[in-house]
Amino acid sequence: MSTELWVKNGYVLTEEGFRYKNIRIIDGKIDTLYECEPEPMTENNANFIDASGCLVVPGFIDAHVHFNDPGRTDWEGIETGSLAAAIGGTTTIFDMPLNCSPSVTTVKNLQHKREYLTSKSYIDYALWGGMTGKSVSNQEELAQMSKGIIAWKAFMCESGIDDFPFVSPNQMKMAMKTAAEQNKILALHAEWEKEIHNLTTFYKKQTSLDEHRAFLASRPISAEEKAVSYALEAAQKYGTSVHFVHISSPRVVKLIQEAKESGINATVETCPHYLLFDEDDFLKSGAILKCAPPLRPREEVEGLWDCMSNGWIDTIGSDHSPCLYSMKNTDSIWEAWGGIQGVQFTWLALLDEAMKRKIPLKDILPLGTANVADRFGISAKKGRIQSGVDGDLVLISLDETTIVDQQCIAFRNRYSPYENRKFMLKVKKTILRGKVIYDDYSGITQEKDGQYILPGEVAYGSVPNESK
Repeated sequence: MSTELWVKNGYVLTEEGFRYKNIRIIDGKIDTLYECEPEPMTENNANFIDASGCLVVPGFIDAHVHFNDPGRTDWEGIETGSLAAAIGGTTTIFDMPLNCSPSVTTVKNLQHKREYLTSKSYIDYALWGGMTGKSVSNQEELAQMSKGIIAWKAFMCESGIDDFPFVSPNQMKMAMKTAAEQNKILALHAEWEKEIHNLTTFYKKQTSLDEHRAFLASRPISAEEKAVSYALEAAQKYGTSVHFVHISSPRVVKLIQEAKESGINATVETCPHYLLFDEDDFLKSGAILKCAPPLRPREEVEGLWDCMSNGWIDTIGSDHSPCLYSMKNTDSIWEAWGGIQGVQFTWLALLDEAMKRKIPLKDILPLGTANVADRFGISAKKGRIQSGVDGDLVLISLDETTIVDQQCIAFRNRYSPYENRKFMLKVKKTILRGKVIYDDYSGITQEKDGQYILPGEVAYGSVPNESK
């Protein structure tokens, strides 16, 4: 039996910008968009949602989360992680291959994770595959894995996870060649291991220097620049599609932009914490804001916003990397877990900040919707409000506020650097494939209908700016 839902009276994000439209969703897919003037709704409109006063935008796609399932569910788990994401308007996530246990570096581990996650997620999801210093030479294994993953992820420095060793500079060439032959994107945590190792060793001995400042000094922007430069040269040589995650400095963004202009297939992600917080916030708050790369000086934050305005940043990912609070509350900053709990607040925080800066929301929203879908080959299903695409929508009110307190935090471990912040907007509803999964009055649905996105349904490697 066919199901039908109308979302009426909303100010809808289209390719032409925001327009008043009614949206008809049939069997989970957007059927038609109709031009409209806002009209009164009645109690008889059982299959209608009144979006009056709301922006209606595509469900957000977060290509960078660590939900730690299976194996470290006490840190998060896909149940609480996807719930928090849904509350924040995210309808699709790509789960990273590390921080779960075991890491997704073999066909066996990939299959186990896929089976384990079945019927546990509130939202749709895809899985990354891990290419490591140990697995990069096993071509047969990598070829089999490639059939079940959205893309590859590798580290150019120590990952902090024992079964996810970094890829050395020589091994990186093999990783690039393999990804290119498979027509897969290779995403990189790009910090130069030798520089970080030497500086960390040095600064740990500087007992006269504040530990927090020592940590910042141990991971300089130059380590990002060197790693990115090396990776871009390899990508050019092998024709690899590369995606640089959590870039923290405009200097590095500009480096990647120059490579794009030279014809290298590269994209860049940054994260909300690099756009909102700076190193002074880290020095004040400590481990709750520890991440790698670390937070940068305020001028770097402002420079990233300039890069956003220039269109040089392609995607936004939360890099949600949760842990037990005890892993943050350590005696030494060196021992504290590095990661930000933020997937619930990514777009509340970014849109709030964009409005303060008077940046049109239509220019920011594609970084978490259409651009991600284009880059990772899922634009036939996700990322836009248009006919034939999944009916994934978020209704956002700009007339209401969201105050982040511990009670509203939906992570398994209820803390976040966004606590005590006030955002001048509110997610009213999150809709996944034509079904309301979150409502700000009734809360989250009881059904966990998140579906696994099959790699066979996607086409890889397009650059967002080229798809417009």
